[in-house]
Amino acid sequence: MLRLIAIIALPLPLLLVSCAPTPAPVWLKPGTASLRAEQDFLACAAQARRDFPERHRIATAPRVTIGGGLCRSGLCVGVNDTPDVFDTDHNEPLRQRAVEVCMQAQGYRQENLPACPAGPVAALQSMPFDTRGLCVANGRIAAPWAGPF
Repeated sequence: MLRLIAIIALPLPLLLVSCAPTPAPVWLKPGTASLRAEQDFLACAAQARRDFPERHRIATAPRVTIGGGLCRSGLCVGVNDTPDVFDTDHNEPLRQRAVEVCMQAQGYRQENLPACPAGPVAALQSMPFDTRGLCVANGRIAAPWAGPF
C-alpha cells in the first residue's frame, strides 16, 4: 500500500515545476522608448532574414515500433512503413546570432524576465533602469496592474 502512495505522489512535484512561468528574453537599453526598441529589433530581424534566408532541409528516418510486428522468442520489434519527416532550417542559428550582434551593436543587452501573471498589466513606455518586479506580456516589458492608487 505504501509503495502505491509513493508512486502516485511522485509526479505531483514534477507537475508543479512544469506550471512555473517560463522566463522570457527581452532586449533592454535603459531610457530608450519602448516603441524605438521594438523598431530597432524589427530592423535587426529583417536584416538577419535578408542576410540568412530560410534554408530548409527535409530528412526522413524509418519509424520503429517496439512491441508490434515481428515476434521471435518473446521479443517483438516492428517497422512501420511511414517514415518520420524532419524539417530543419539550417540558417536559423545564424539569424538568431545576427540579431544578437545587431542589437548589442546598438547598445542593447538581453535579459530574462518572468512572464506576467494572468490579469491586467501596464506596458512600459520606456526601457527601465531597474527591472525588479517587472514581467513580460506579449513580448513587451510590463508591470502587473495593481489598480488605481
